[in-house]
Amino acid sequence: MSTLSLDTRADEDEWIWESFRYHSRTFSLAAYLLPRSVQMSVATLYLYCRRVDSIADQRVLEVGRERALQEVRQVRDRLDETLAGRPPAETVLWRRLAEVHEQSSLPRGPMYELIEGALWDLEGRPVVSKADLIEYSNLVGGSVGAMMLPFLADPERHDELEPAARELGIAMQITNIVRDVGEDIDELDRVYLPEHWLDEHNVSVEALRHGRVADGYPALLEAAMEAAEQRYVDSFEGVAALPFRSRYGIRAAARMYREIMNEVRANDYDNLGRRAYVSFRRKLFLLLYDGYERRKHRLTSDALSGP
Repeated sequence: MSTLSLDTRADEDEWIWESFRYHSRTFSLAAYLLPRSVQMSVATLYLYCRRVDSIADQRVLEVGRERALQEVRQVRDRLDETLAGRPPAETVLWRRLAEVHEQSSLPRGPMYELIEGALWDLEGRPVVSKADLIEYSNLVGGSVGAMMLPFLADPERHDELEPAARELGIAMQITNIVRDVGEDIDELDRVYLPEHWLDEHNVSVEALRHGRVADGYPALLEAAMEAAEQRYVDSFEGVAALPFRSRYGIRAAARMYREIMNEVRANDYDNLGRRAYVSFRRKLFLLLYDGYERRKHRLTSDALSGP
């Protein structure tokens, strides 16, 4: 989205929030449930994450791998300047991120981890094992959970809550991976499902490229979804320890995002030619009732029973 004609702070706020909503309907909806005092900070942090991600996922298609690598390193330099209190003044993102850091003391480590995740993508590192999947998901998802802590809990509790925050971020990233298999291989020639799992379930990369849902593919996806589901569960104790407004918003985000995996099941595990999404109506339902396991049981039972 354009940064032109941002003449006032209100214009900047509107652009930041509209960018947030445009790029993530789920997270922006959940952010409305967080305390009003942190909503714009959350949207600004999301804009930083989006800036890093977009280089690895979009800019690389426009400018090529080498130029994209240069741009990621430039982002790292801009982050250095911003966290040191010297943001590039002409850019809304860095100026506003510096303000957020001054107010909330953003954790530096996770912000650089996200950049390492982008380098993983651009350098073409393979995901061979489940351990690789978790490591990658921690860099690009777990880091975001850790970055969010200044907006959710008192500083003295950050160390205590960081493991749960990372588990939730990892779970959400694996959910992304499950949803986007088709898009990732078609547009970026990337496969994040571990090579060991592909071999174990007799699923070839060529089958994925041609959009074929092989016989072992549903079981492979269930293995990935199980890895995500366990981490959602592991994170919930930490979520329950948050203050009420923070707890409500993060729990809503977790429920809405986790439901993407049930939508993959509802699409007969075809994430190669179809994109799973959670309807607005179902998202609202999930705010009131966590029906994930019940729906999962019904969908998997239907799949086993066949037509």
